[in-house]
Amino acid sequence: MGRIMVEFFKKTFQYRGRATRKEFWIPNIILMLIGILLNCFNRYRGIRGLEDMAAAAIILPSISLTSRRYQDAGISGWFQLPQYLSILLLPVIFMRVAKRWLKMAVITAIAAFNLLGFIFTLLPGEGDNKYGKG
Repeated sequence: MGRIMVEFFKKTFQYRGRATRKEFWIPNIILMLIGILLNCFNRYRGIRGLEDMAAAAIILPSISLTSRRYQDAGISGWFQLPQYLSILLLPVIFMRVAKRWLKMAVITAIAAFNLLGFIFTLLPGEGDNKYGKG
């Protein structure tokens, strides 16, 4: 597991190539558990900023890893862009002037993009493809 986490950070700026499901999910599960621990530590010890620093440290390696994971499944890494851009729609949900149907459409779009991204990470590698050898 330690080797996979080292590779996670070592390949921060490597957007080409491929990442297997194992290479993708192990760091994500470990980072989720660390996030939960930091959140608990923050609540009970009152130390602010640890979660923010951790998020800043993992954002670029996470984007890179997701790009490589998509490419392993034969999908362009650029398909994660709509997921990130959909977050920009969040303010619409809280606008008083926005109609209910618009708010529901925004929530549905955000959920759909993120569900599609989740499904992409679950797809198996396709052997050799245009992104590299399987």
